[in-house]
Amino acid sequence: MHLVARIDLIRLARHLTDTGGHPTLVKAIERAAAAGSIREDLRSALASLDQIVRIQEQSDAAPDGTPGWFDETTITGGLFVQAVVLYARATATTGDRRPLLGEAKLTVEQRAIHDEAMDYRNKAIAHFGRGEAFSDGPLVKEAVLLSLYNDKGRPKKQIGAYTTRAQHRIGFSARLATLIEVRIDEIGARYQALFDAADAALEEAVKADPDLGRALPGFEFNIDAFCTSPDTAARLQAQLDAGSVEDMDYTVQVPKP
Repeated sequence: MHLVARIDLIRLARHLTDTGGHPTLVKAIERAAAAGSIREDLRSALASLDQIVRIQEQSDAAPDGTPGWFDETTITGGLFVQAVVLYARATATTGDRRPLLGEAKLTVEQRAIHDEAMDYRNKAIAHFGRGEAFSDGPLVKEAVLLSLYNDKGRPKKQIGAYTTRAQHRIGFSARLATLIEVRIDEIGARYQALFDAADAALEEAVKADPDLGRALPGFEFNIDAFCTSPDTAARLQAQLDAGSVEDMDYTVQVPKP
């Protein structure tokens, strides 16, 4: 099979938005793009929760007194925050992406977990909150202590503020993981239909506007511009040529001074 062209429909949609053309096609392309990024948000959120479990299993298996406990706590907290934020972004947060996942299909139990996740996001993560109403207990506890001393008959005092923070919640993490799996299945069930809708909308637009069809080669997909490193571009190119694209998430090494 010989490749004729790879057209970047996102670039096309942005051009049409700027020129005011074919709004139905633009909407269909944006919904297809949203399906892809929403699924990746959910998969990354689930991977974060899975990673917490792995870290804790390794910690439990390690000898007592293993150094680096603070690093483990920090990493676990970061993964927990990421999972909650990504879930909220995929299901409820408004912005430049078209929303696709509502709550209408959730069971009563699933809706309760969803609401709990949004409370974590809105009341304890994105904004400061102690989380005192959470079912698993508060995330933050604060104390301002007045310590009184007797130093050889002379009274002394000291005031200090102390805070403890639970970096994640085991029970809630397990509940959220089950919900995320449900939402991944939900977006997966609509995945192909949204792509088919974008393809159908493009065909209709080209029939109605032959100039659009002639302009499509000008929106050829630029792999080098899409990827931020030559290695990533080469990897994507190989996968496209093979006809099967895997996850293309990546990290960038921090340059050493």
